[in-house]
Amino acid sequence: MLSYVPNLYPDEILYSWFARYHDHSGNVSSKQTMKELFGNMSSVAVVDFPNNLEAFYKNIAHFNPPYINDLITNHTMYSYYTAFQSEEMKSRAINYIKTGGKPGAIHMFLGIAASTIKNWHYLRFCPNCVQQDREQYGEAYWHMSHQLPKVFYCHLHQELLHDSTIEFRNPHKHEFISAEKAELSMPHLITVFSPKLEQQLKMLSDESINLIRNVENVRIHDFTRIYKYLMQISGYANHFGQVQQQYFAEQFKKYYGEEFLSLVNCNFDEYSDTSWQRNIVRKHRKAFHPVQHLLLLQFLKVSFKDLGNFEGKCYEPFGQAPYYCLNPAANHYKKRVISKVAITTCTDTRKPVGTFSCNCGFVYSRRGPDRDKEDTFKVGRIKSFGPAWQAKLMELATSGLSPHQIAQLLKCDYATVKKYLSISKEESSNINESPVDLLMQKEAEWIELIKAYPNFTVTQLRATSPALYAWHYHNNCNWLKENSPRASIKVTVNERVDWEKRDLEILKLVKKAIQKLYAIEKPVYVNKSRVAKEIGQLSLLEKKLDKLPRTKAYLNKHLETREQFQIRRIKWACRKLYTEDENNLLAWKVRRLAGLKKKVSNVVEVALENEIRLYQQGEMQNEIKTMDF
Repeated sequence: MLSYVPNLYPDEILYSWFARYHDHSGNVSSKQTMKELFGNMSSVAVVDFPNNLEAFYKNIAHFNPPYINDLITNHTMYSYYTAFQSEEMKSRAINYIKTGGKPGAIHMFLGIAASTIKNWHYLRFCPNCVQQDREQYGEAYWHMSHQLPKVFYCHLHQELLHDSTIEFRNPHKHEFISAEKAELSMPHLITVFSPKLEQQLKMLSDESINLIRNVENVRIHDFTRIYKYLMQISGYANHFGQVQQQYFAEQFKKYYGEEFLSLVNCNFDEYSDTSWQRNIVRKHRKAFHPVQHLLLLQFLKVSFKDLGNFEGKCYEPFGQAPYYCLNPAANHYKKRVISKVAITTCTDTRKPVGTFSCNCGFVYSRRGPDRDKEDTFKVGRIKSFGPAWQAKLMELATSGLSPHQIAQLLKCDYATVKKYLSISKEESSNINESPVDLLMQKEAEWIELIKAYPNFTVTQLRATSPALYAWHYHNNCNWLKENSPRASIKVTVNERVDWEKRDLEILKLVKKAIQKLYAIEKPVYVNKSRVAKEIGQLSLLEKKLDKLPRTKAYLNKHLETREQFQIRRIKWACRKLYTEDENNLLAWKVRRLAGLKKKVSNVVEVALENEIRLYQQGEMQNEIKTMDF
C-alpha cells in the first residue's frame, strides 16, 4: 500500500502519472518503482496500454482515486482504439489492462500491430502546454491527446506538436520517464505545411479529440449500416446500397490529396479493389484504424460526436410515407394519402424511380432521390389518370370550358385533354352498339387501312389512325398482331469507320499508356482493362479489339500476366525494404508489402526466394546505390 501518490492531472496519460511518482518518490531504481506501484518488478512501462492496473489500484484505493474504469477510459488510449470495435473486443481489452496478459497481445487482437498507421516514434509535447502546466501545477506532464496517432496539432493552442527525446517504445522497458526529465526544447527546424494541408491536419486533430471525449456517448452497434446510409445520402451508393467504388475512390483521393494521405499513412491505389478505402464501406471483416474511420467520416461531412444520430436510419430516396397525391381532380390533392412507393432503377442513370399509386386511380412516377421539399411535388410521368380525373375532365368539358382552360386546371397538356375527350366521345357513341358488331367494324376498318397503305409499317399505320390502333391494342391485341404487316429485316453494313486509321490512333495511345503505367513507382497490374481505362476506351478494346490488329499484337506483347506482375511487385518491395533498413528484408514483410496472397504459384515463390537471396548475398547493393545516386 502506497503512502503517497501525486495528483492526476487533466488529460494526463497514466504513463506520465507513474513517471512523476518515480520522480517524487526519489527512487533511483526503476524496478523499485515497479515494485511499489504494481507489486512486482516484471511489469512493463507502456505508454498506450499499461496493464496489471488492478494490482496498482489496490495500492492506491485508500486515496479515493477515480474508479479504475475511469482511469482506463480517460487516461489510456483504450477509448481511442476501441471506439470502432465490438463490445466483445472492448471487454477483452479492458480485462487485459486490468489483469495483464501476454506482452503485446492487445496490439495484436485490436489490429494495431498489423496496421500501416503507426504510433509516433517519440513522445510528443506542445511548448505552450508545457509553459501553462508549469505555471498552474509546478511541473509539465505528458498529455494523452498529444500522443494520439497522426495528431499533428495541439487542440488547445492550435500549434504544431514537437517530438521529445523519449521514445514511445522505450528500449528500457521498465523505466518511466517524466516530461520534466525529458528534453523539451524547440527543434531547430520547424515543419511548414501549406494552408490546405494545415487545415486538413487540424481537422483530423480536432476529430481525434472529439472521439476520445464523446466515445462514451456514442454507442454504435453496426458501423457498416451507418456507413452504407451515409454513402447513400451523399450520392456514392445507390438505393440498394451498392457503392460506386471507382467514383468514390477518385473523389476521396481528390478531396484529401496524395500529400495528406501519405502524411497520415492512408494513401491507397485508387484502382485496387482491396484498398482500405474500399473495404471500410463494405461489410467489416477486419479492424480498421481509427484514423481511417475519421477520414471517412470527415469526407462524408459527419463528426464523430454526431454519429449516434444515424443509428438505425434507413435510406429512403423519396422520404418517409405517406406521400402526396398529385391528382388535381381529387379532393385530397397535395395531401399525404399514398401509403407506399414502388422503387425501381432507371436503366439510363441507375438512379431510383418511384411509382406512387393513389386509391383515386391516379398513378405517377418520378426519378429520385428527392433533394428538397419541392421535389416531393414533382411529377415525372403520369402512368394512369384514373376515374376521378376522367370524371372531372368530363365535368369541365360540359361546363363550356375550352380544352386549353381544362388543361390548365388539370395541370396537363392540351393534347392529353383532346385525346381523352375523343376517347370518351367514341365510347359514348358506341355504348348501345353490340360488342360483336363493334369488333367486326373495327377489324374491317383496320383491314381497309392496310389496303389503303400497302407499303406502310405498323408504326406508320398507327400514326395514320392512332385511335383505331389503340382500340385494337387494348381490346383485340392477338388479332392485331396476326393482321399487321411484318417488319422486313434489313441487313446494314456499317462502313463509316476507317478501322485501319482507328487502329493506328489507338496504338499510339496504348503505347503511351503502357509506358506511363510501367513507370509508376509502386507497380500496378498492366492488363488490358487497366490500359483501356487509362486511354478511356474500355468498350472499344473489349468488344472491337479484333478489328485493331496492330493494337492487339502490341498488347499481347507488352501486357503482363498475373505472375509477372507479382514478381515485379516482389522486386519493388525488396528494393523499398532494403533501402529503408537492410534488416527489414524478411520474407513475410516482402509478402505483405507486395500484397501477395497466401497461395501463389511456384514460379512466384521461387522468384521471391531468389530476390531475397540476391540482396542477402550483397549482389543488389551496387544497383541500389546507383539508383540512389
